[in-house]
Amino acid sequence: MSMTTTSIPTATPRFIALYAIGYVGSYVALITPVVTTLALKIAELDPAGKETSLGLIAAMGALVAIFANLLTGAASDRTRSRLGRRRPWIIGGALGGVVALFILGLAPNLVVVAIGWGLAQLTLNMVLAALQALLPDQVPLEQRARVSAVLGIAQQVSPVVGIGLAYGVQAAGLGIASMIFIPGIVGAVLMILLAVMIKDVPHDEVGAFSLGGFIRSFAIAKGKRYDVAWTWFGRFFVILGFAVYTTYQPYFITDRLGVAPSDLILQQLIALLIFAGSLTVSAVLCGRASDRSGRRKPFVFAAAAIVAVALAMLALTDSLPAFYVAAVVMGVGIGAYFAVDLALITDVLPDKEHTAAKDMGIFNIANSLPQSVAPAMAPLFLAIGGGGNYTALFIAGAVLSLLGAGLIAPIRAVK
Repeated sequence: MSMTTTSIPTATPRFIALYAIGYVGSYVALITPVVTTLALKIAELDPAGKETSLGLIAAMGALVAIFANLLTGAASDRTRSRLGRRRPWIIGGALGGVVALFILGLAPNLVVVAIGWGLAQLTLNMVLAALQALLPDQVPLEQRARVSAVLGIAQQVSPVVGIGLAYGVQAAGLGIASMIFIPGIVGAVLMILLAVMIKDVPHDEVGAFSLGGFIRSFAIAKGKRYDVAWTWFGRFFVILGFAVYTTYQPYFITDRLGVAPSDLILQQLIALLIFAGSLTVSAVLCGRASDRSGRRKPFVFAAAAIVAVALAMLALTDSLPAFYVAAVVMGVGIGAYFAVDLALITDVLPDKEHTAAKDMGIFNIANSLPQSVAPAMAPLFLAIGGGGNYTALFIAGAVLSLLGAGLIAPIRAVK
């Protein structure tokens, strides 16, 4: 992989900072429900069947996210407007996300919860498709791992911000509805700040959108399709292992570790702070090392293996101190993984200049689809031995992450 300078100007510290702020905003709005508040809302409405209901609603939302990434990514590449081609999707998705989270927060039953969460996944993934395209749009190759490290930190620190906001809302005596939509409002402000402050890329001539052209655009040149496939499936299995940990974390903490529901948010916040600290150090060090060495694959492989180790530790965890230690290890693995894997993805994109958002949208499915698969498969492992078998669930997640690590090896376009 050559690390020569491209025609894209060097990304300035100002742009990188704004990019990180926008990323934080998008994930504060989207991940806070994924990590805790969606589970709390469902438990409030369906305490007896909360695991199954969470699995179904999370799976439905993730399927919506898949189509949102595909369609809005392609539409963003073809958008002509005075605002640019990425900015309208960031602003529109941010505002739509606030409305969707209001619906979710005020939902009187599970049907409205499913509708609200589906709309949130639709609108906020519109933002993500545009945000991720900014990396190949505006960051040259020799900076991508370092910028990816910043984005990885922003993405994984976002739950700390979101859970912190939710905890503050809870401490103020407000209900679950406010715990859902106040982080959404804060996130929307940060997303719109990014959109307003950056200079958008000009529109490239890729032709008007048509269904036939959209379908044909998924064809990948023979010399590139295998690298794209290996990269996609490697990311899918690693994120699936990680999703096993995040999706059922609230119920794991209360049911397996014996934490009272009233203390759940505080314990999640402590674990996330520990996780974010180790993640930040890992992401910065690995991002810089990858850029300096010009190598991606060894870092991604090692990071995915560390994620598997953390999941194996969680399988044996039955106390809060052990849970915190596993959070440190998970932070090291996920920090290194998101720092370098995103850079690896941009290195194997089939057409960085014309279809970046569409192609990044395809890769973002490897982030979204595990949110559907993990809740669908989790009850099968949890039911082993009579129910609540988190050991089996986390061992399965570890195996999946190791599989994702192994799929990195055949990639030829990068070292």
